[in-house]
Amino acid sequence: MRYFAIALVLAVGCSPAPPRRPDPPRDLDATVTLRRNIVPVSPLLRDPERRYPHGPGALCSWDRDRYLHFFSETAEFCDVVFLDSSARVIEIQQLAGMSETGLTSESEVRHALFLSAGAVKKDGLQVGDKVAFSATIADAKPAPMPVIKVGGHEIHVEISNTIAQRMRGLMHRPRLSRDDGMLFCYPAEDERGYWMKNTLIALDIAYFAEDGRLINVARMKPHADPSQGGELKAPSAGPARFVLEVNYGWFDARKLIDADGRPNQPVKLEIPDSVRKLADSAE
Repeated sequence: MRYFAIALVLAVGCSPAPPRRPDPPRDLDATVTLRRNIVPVSPLLRDPERRYPHGPGALCSWDRDRYLHFFSETAEFCDVVFLDSSARVIEIQQLAGMSETGLTSESEVRHALFLSAGAVKKDGLQVGDKVAFSATIADAKPAPMPVIKVGGHEIHVEISNTIAQRMRGLMHRPRLSRDDGMLFCYPAEDERGYWMKNTLIALDIAYFAEDGRLINVARMKPHADPSQGGELKAPSAGPARFVLEVNYGWFDARKLIDADGRPNQPVKLEIPDSVRKLADSAE
């Protein structure tokens, strides 16, 4: 989902490629045992690092099963092994270097293991195999995703509080877990507008005021050609500081809005202190 601000889009279009992030410190006791090889990895247990891997040698873990999406900020190609909670291989994909589109798991999974391109074939690893985590990894507990409430209903959210994160949003993702969403945080209230360019998922886009009051929800379907979806605009009905994207029909299923997308009762966004701190540091 791309923030609807023409000047901002132009500025981003002229920006150079982002520099490669420095590799995170590696715990030498953190390893994954494949069929034939033992691979040292850097466990990434917290947002936002889990969303933006550093390349081969990373293990991204969650505390619950969900559809995982990644895009690449490095030139390296990666084999990506998606694992369930028992470390069984569910699917294997490849992430292209500098991939703006990225990839999304086809199943709800618990872990994503990033290996050098060709490592899976060389090892002989296959779907259905189980890998083994070293004690350092097995004993680690991934930090839970932030949980917010809307009208008393819980949603696990990814937080987008920088310009780059808000510009990317949920673009290029073909699926989103039922109880997942993305919360966009801004420094202050303002009139907001989102569009559906490069957005593959039908969405409810909800706008909230500074005090958490729901203003309106725009029900948005993808364009026939998603790359041309900029004409499908979803405006706020008043100044908003928070914007929530969830699967299409989420608000209707809970009877929180009327036919025009307006709240049919007072609906409040409740966010924990950890998310409030992120919101207060929003760019």
